[in-house]
Amino acid sequence: MIRKSFLTATALIIAATGNCLADTVIPAEVPTSVELSNKDINRIVCPGPMNDLIFSQEKGMTGHFSGNNGFVKFKIKDMGNDYIYADTPSELFVVCNNVVYTLIVTPTDIPSVTLRLASPTGDSFKKNITHYKKLPLEKRALQIIREAYTNIYPTSYRISEANKSIPLSPDLAVTLQQAVDVDGVGLRLKKYMVSSFAKHKIDLDEKLFLSAPVSPSILAVAVEEHSLRPGQTTRVFVVDQKEQEQ
Repeated sequence: MIRKSFLTATALIIAATGNCLADTVIPAEVPTSVELSNKDINRIVCPGPMNDLIFSQEKGMTGHFSGNNGFVKFKIKDMGNDYIYADTPSELFVVCNNVVYTLIVTPTDIPSVTLRLASPTGDSFKKNITHYKKLPLEKRALQIIREAYTNIYPTSYRISEANKSIPLSPDLAVTLQQAVDVDGVGLRLKKYMVSSFAKHKIDLDEKLFLSAPVSPSILAVAVEEHSLRPGQTTRVFVVDQKEQEQ
């Protein structure tokens, strides 16, 4: 059953993310080289309020910020019958939640890039980044689901117990029992206990949980038992992609 759930979760991830690349996570106070799109708007997500963007306008970079988001774009020169796109590396300093992030950005002919700034909360976020560094986004989601099945997590995760009912179906009692935050990576797993009120066997599908009351930013869903007899309970794991610390 676990293997089947993983396969279903993988399909949901692919459907939800399409051809998107995994976001790049940037640590604080460490100069980091990144590639940004030289034709599209690039986004920077701060785990708190964005304070400032500092860059050299002479190198064709423009940007602004609002809330916990920053947006950077390179100017395109119109030469009449042709366009010239930026290709010169430049420094970009991002002041996020009163912490300075130093980026060495290279404008490149690629689609829009999203950078997520890691929260400088001691060594935990560094361990999490290392734990997930070489995994694409869909495999990061499956990794934390695997850990949730065994209920064995790295010590760098933040685990919060809960007891919150979610109105989802008249045939089901859905209760949020646990939230697991992976700081620095932008992932949160929610563990739900789901019990059947129905008088007959019912089938559960991952798509049932793609609902705003469950989460507005779902990345993946895995159901442990897909068929429930009357009164039977199963676990459901939902992976969110966080925009900021909550």
